[in-house]
Amino acid sequence: MKMKTKIKSKLSRAFAYNFSGAYEKFTMSHMNEYEGVPETVLTKPLKECTVALVSTAGVHLKSDLPFDVDNPAGDHTFRLIPGDADEKELTVTHIYYDTKFAKTDPSIVFPLQQLRDMAETGDIGAVASANIGLNGGILDTQLVEQESIPQVVKLIRNENIDIVLLVPG
Repeated sequence: MKMKTKIKSKLSRAFAYNFSGAYEKFTMSHMNEYEGVPETVLTKPLKECTVALVSTAGVHLKSDLPFDVDNPAGDHTFRLIPGDADEKELTVTHIYYDTKFAKTDPSIVFPLQQLRDMAETGDIGAVASANIGLNGGILDTQLVEQESIPQVVKLIRNENIDIVLLVPG
């Protein structure tokens, strides 16, 4: 991580801690609105559903290329995380929150083991074989909207995933 990125990370965390009220003024006015998105209704019992995780906390396998936190626009790419991945195989790359606890216990931002426990007890049908890690620190959302999201949606449909849990970071 470049020194400039380390400074930016420390400043953003200090700002968030000391001026938490400032985020109330944050607006998503730059985002595209999608009208007419159909409501999704669960068509089968939860006990029969395949469930996936999508996290914007910068979660990825240690063997994967880390997210590019030095990119001023943010890294719009995503990482595939297998449903049987061990927590010891996971790490976090993000600069807009303090990742020390997430690196120690990835289930804080990616509760994969908890989903496996639910599948084992029959509360859900199965854990998806493909789960997604994204980096939420994306300032220029054009590429994530035009490239990453359509790819993730296609993957979810191809994997016959019934439910996706979004875990923000």
